[in-house]
Amino acid sequence: MQYLFGSEIPTLAFRFRDYIRAQFNVELVLREVNDKNGPQIQLFLSENTPHFAAILAEVPLFLADPLHAKYEQASWQRGDTSSTHTSLKGILQQSGLTFSTLLNRAQTGPFTFFITVLCLLIYLFQLSGYQDSILNVMHYPENTSQDTQIWRYLSHTLVHLSPLHILFNLIWWWLFGHMIERHFGTGKVVQLFLIAGLLSGVAQNLASGPYFFGLSGVVYAVLGYVFIYDKWGKKAIFTLPSGFSLMLMVGIVSGFISPLFGVEMGNTAHITGLMVGFLLAGITIRPTRKG
Repeated sequence: MQYLFGSEIPTLAFRFRDYIRAQFNVELVLREVNDKNGPQIQLFLSENTPHFAAILAEVPLFLADPLHAKYEQASWQRGDTSSTHTSLKGILQQSGLTFSTLLNRAQTGPFTFFITVLCLLIYLFQLSGYQDSILNVMHYPENTSQDTQIWRYLSHTLVHLSPLHILFNLIWWWLFGHMIERHFGTGKVVQLFLIAGLLSGVAQNLASGPYFFGLSGVVYAVLGYVFIYDKWGKKAIFTLPSGFSLMLMVGIVSGFISPLFGVEMGNTAHITGLMVGFLLAGITIRPTRKG
C-alpha cells in the first residue's frame, strides 16, 4: 500500500477521497490512527490500482490548494453530506480551534489574536450577505483613484473566499504567529504582518492584478521566519517537525505547476512572503549570536 497523506481534519481526507472516486473511479483506503500529534485519518492507495501515477500526482496539488472548486464539486456530486460539511463552525470544531480556545490563548499574543478574530468577523459578514461589498472595498488598489485609499494595501490580507481558505491560513497564523509574538514580542509579529502584507500585495498585483485575497503571503512570512530561526537560531524555540521544510518546498513548487491542472494560486505572494520571513529571521539571528 502506498501512503498518500494524513490529516487531523477529517473533512480534508474525505474531500480527497471523493475527488479520486469521481475522477478515477478508484477507492482509497482510509485508516484512523493516533500519533504523537493526536488522531488523524491517513489515506493509502493500492500499488496495483489503475491510474496509480496520476493519483499520486494529484496529492501535492490537493495539499497545496485543497479548497479548489474541483474538490468541492466532486464531494457534492457523490452526495456524501458527511464529507462535505465544510461550514466554518464544523471545520473549526474538527481542528479544535474553537472560540473558547482562542480566548484562552489570547494572552500569549494579542496581535495574533486580534488578526485572527478580525479575519473571522470579516468572514462572518461575508456569509451574512455582504461579500460583494467587502470584496469591492478591500481589494488591492486597482487604479489611480484608489491609490490614496491606504487601507487597501493591507485589507486584502484579511478577506478569505471559503471555509478551508480561512481555516488553513488562520491555523498556521495562530500556531506560529503567537509563538513569534510570545518569544520576540508583539513588535516582531506586527513587523512581519506589515512588511509581508505590503510586499506580497505589491508583487501579487504585478503578477495577476488587484483581485486577490487571503493571509497566505503573511502566513508564508511567518513560516519562513520560524524555519530559519529553528535551523540557525541560538536557542531551540520552535522545534519544528522534520517534514516542515518539505512542506514549504511542496507548497511553493505546486504553485508553479498548478496552472497546468487548472488550479490558480497566489504563488507570487507566497514566495514574497517567504523571502520576507527569511530576511527578518536572519536579521533577528545576527544580533542574537553576538550576545
